[in-house]
Amino acid sequence: MYRQPDFTPTDSTAHLRQVAYDPMPDPGEKMSYHDNDPAYRVPGQEDEDFLPPKKRTIFRPRLGKPNFILSVLVNSVRLLLLIALMASLAGVGAVLGIAKAYMETAPTLDLALLDEQDKTSFFYDSAGNVITDYKGTENRVMVSIAQMPSHLQHAFVAVEDARFYTHNGIDIKRIVGSFVQNLLSNTNQGGSTITQQLIKQTVLSSELSYKRKIQEAYLAMQLETKYTKAQILECYLNTIYLGENYYGVEVASKGYFGKELSQLSLRECAMLAGLTTNPYYYNPRRNFYTRTSDTTDYAKFTNDRTDYVLRCMRDGEWISQQEYQDALNPATAAVLETSTTEGEGMYPYAHYVEYAVRDVVSCFLKLRGLEDNSENRYKMETELRTGGYHVTLAIDPQIQTIVEETLETWKNYPAMRDPSDKVYRAKNSDGSYTEVIQPQASAVVLDYRTGELKAIVGGRTRPTQRKTLNRATDMKMPVGSSIKAISVFAPAIDLGASPASVVYNLPVPIAGWKGSDGKDTWPKNYGGSDYVGPETLRVALRQSHNVGAAQTLMTMVGIDRSVDYLLKLGVNRDHIDATPFGLALGSSGITPVEMAVAYGVLGNSGVYQQPISFLGISDSNGRVVYDSHAQQERRQVFKPSTAWLVTDMLKQAISRGTGSRAKISGQTVAGKTGTNSDQRGVFFAGLTGWYAGSLWIGHDNYKPLTSKATGGTSAAPLWQSFMKKIHDAKGLGNRDILEGEPGQYHLVKATTCAVSGQLATEACRNDVMGYGVVTDYWLEGTVPTVQCQMHQTMVICSQSNRLATEWCPPQYRTNKGVVVIPNGHPLYNFLGNSKYASAIQKYLGDYGNMPVACPLHGYGYTEDAGSGEDPILQNTLIPDAQQLIQSAGALLVVLDPSSQAYQDVFNAMNTLQSIISGSPTTSDVAGAMGQLTQAMANAQ
Repeated sequence: MYRQPDFTPTDSTAHLRQVAYDPMPDPGEKMSYHDNDPAYRVPGQEDEDFLPPKKRTIFRPRLGKPNFILSVLVNSVRLLLLIALMASLAGVGAVLGIAKAYMETAPTLDLALLDEQDKTSFFYDSAGNVITDYKGTENRVMVSIAQMPSHLQHAFVAVEDARFYTHNGIDIKRIVGSFVQNLLSNTNQGGSTITQQLIKQTVLSSELSYKRKIQEAYLAMQLETKYTKAQILECYLNTIYLGENYYGVEVASKGYFGKELSQLSLRECAMLAGLTTNPYYYNPRRNFYTRTSDTTDYAKFTNDRTDYVLRCMRDGEWISQQEYQDALNPATAAVLETSTTEGEGMYPYAHYVEYAVRDVVSCFLKLRGLEDNSENRYKMETELRTGGYHVTLAIDPQIQTIVEETLETWKNYPAMRDPSDKVYRAKNSDGSYTEVIQPQASAVVLDYRTGELKAIVGGRTRPTQRKTLNRATDMKMPVGSSIKAISVFAPAIDLGASPASVVYNLPVPIAGWKGSDGKDTWPKNYGGSDYVGPETLRVALRQSHNVGAAQTLMTMVGIDRSVDYLLKLGVNRDHIDATPFGLALGSSGITPVEMAVAYGVLGNSGVYQQPISFLGISDSNGRVVYDSHAQQERRQVFKPSTAWLVTDMLKQAISRGTGSRAKISGQTVAGKTGTNSDQRGVFFAGLTGWYAGSLWIGHDNYKPLTSKATGGTSAAPLWQSFMKKIHDAKGLGNRDILEGEPGQYHLVKATTCAVSGQLATEACRNDVMGYGVVTDYWLEGTVPTVQCQMHQTMVICSQSNRLATEWCPPQYRTNKGVVVIPNGHPLYNFLGNSKYASAIQKYLGDYGNMPVACPLHGYGYTEDAGSGEDPILQNTLIPDAQQLIQSAGALLVVLDPSSQAYQDVFNAMNTLQSIISGSPTTSDVAGAMGQLTQAMANAQ
């Protein structure tokens, strides 16, 4: 073995010097730091200012006798230091391993997430003007970087990420600086770049953890390789939260300043950028207008922060010193006291907008093939609020405003029967109550040629809260006789009847019209008005006779077919009361929207068009998602001829019937009134050559109106008021509802019997009761081919108005048509029942069954006998006349003195009394008796 020679202390020292190790200096000796060794100098630095470290080891040669205890301690410390060093290296490796694992488990950078931020949707009117935004929790409108002024971009960069344009996603210098600053000042200064903030807000959560920070940095560097700086900044400025409900600079600009981005001043740009760290604390609206204190100047919080952003811009050389000085003036920023976009303010035309929202949600469900249930509707409405859609409504703001203002200012609403019902207390979800004035009203206006809804007004006053009751779309109150045109008469004509077809307005049972006892019965005519005998469908609709409508429904249409027609007209099945009463008299709760659409079908040649509340939907990129007209449902419900005939009948309901107060000067109007049972609401539906409209007036809790309220006296005038204003405001001249001559609809005129509805004969024209004949339109191929089977020609004595005897003088004998009800006729079976037979004979005559002939010209009567004292007159007619006068007097006792029946009986009785008190003739007495008898019959 090689043996190292012994060294002396001196030799050891010399050797150590050779290897650049120094022993501890001798006492009093000055320590040397290689002052003359150029290897330890920094170029350009003076020698005395630079003290470089020596190349030294932690081990030193032992020069003296070792201290055992000290040696153990020193070696222990050295060992611990070595272990700590090894542990540190292992820790660094572990940290690097963990970081690597975090990066490997980071979510994939999905660039689509950057575009999938909540975006505010907008609703526009039919002219393209913005009505309102429609947003979720994040009110955001995406704009391009080109639309953002440079001062705005630079303000955010200056205060949030000064080296944004030079780093690769993370800023090491800023991270270290933030770490040191946080240690020195005990503050929490962020070190995230704009790119990192964007990743945190769009891809990752806001979790406070090392894992999220490592993944954030990793994804930020990835993003920088895929997007340009301009794209990243654009996305960031569209994403960032800036207080209240503002996400992104576009809505914040309009919300705080009421300006487009291009109109912002430098100070306003800096103010927006200053909001990022604490949008609530620096909120300019709150600090300038809302937060007040005698001791705190809240406006200074915002102004100081804005000034700081301006300094950052100046120091970063984004603006000049002069620009900086000018922008320090607070007057160069104009903050609005009330936001034009803020929060939960009410949008205009609330009932229309909310109805359109429902339609859009239904559209989304259809497009995605989803079941229509509450859960899916909620999802689709959330998508509408957050998807940045642009929805163009069919609303005409001018028409909507006219209807709203007319309903709100109308002075002639009917009174409530019970004055305590004039205010209805509606219970709210929180247990409180809201008082609602009564009666209420709702109205709809429709362009029936396009199906576009032009106005929807759901109450007398405009809503002050969202999602209040919309009576035009959500209330299903009975519509009364307004239903008759669409559920009874139009179906009957479509199935082959004509306006000239005959029904019998008589108090006799109608098969299938059940009473409470389960037996066939008949309805009362409105207001207790009298029955009129045979009448055409035209008259029954014009005069709104319930019996005529009921008989038409039950004998010509049927319940099932009536319901089918209503369904084809777009009426919801749940709104249809599929009973005789519901279909003929209007107890069905059809909404005003449905009624306007149904009447519009008549004006559109019988074609149903799905009502359109919105014209189309575009996504945030302007791509058309849905075109309502392209997808609009259309179907032929009524023949064009039916539409023409029923519309013509409804014109008469205005010109000569119950809807006369709906007339509009210079406009063609067709329509129908409706009055609910016991005046529990009134209705009017009609159309002009331009629009269809419907109106409901009633109590929200179905309480009765005053007994004077009817569809004709209360609903028709209000409908006329707003419809006239609409036509005047639009400058619309007269236009027929259905253009073209009857022949173009294959309609021909025919003359038929007013009693049987069959082809008229001479006997029909000479009807002794005066019913005569009717000339009206029929569809080709449906004109009756059989001559009247109910009229027979008989010889009547014109003096007595009875069947002539062989002794009646020739000058009094005349041929007249009398009604003989044939076997097989619906009324024939009632002739055997005295109760119903008397009613039939009252209105149709009893000539066919008359056992008594003329009482004036009996056996042996001659003209000569009649020239002197007339024994029949003295012995028969005058006593009969006196008895008749007594019966008339008894009848007057039970009649209403103000009624027309009372006046008729009273006048006829006085006339007869006057005649027999003078020098009567047989013909005068007989004629007066006949008039009194007829007046008494009509009064009973």
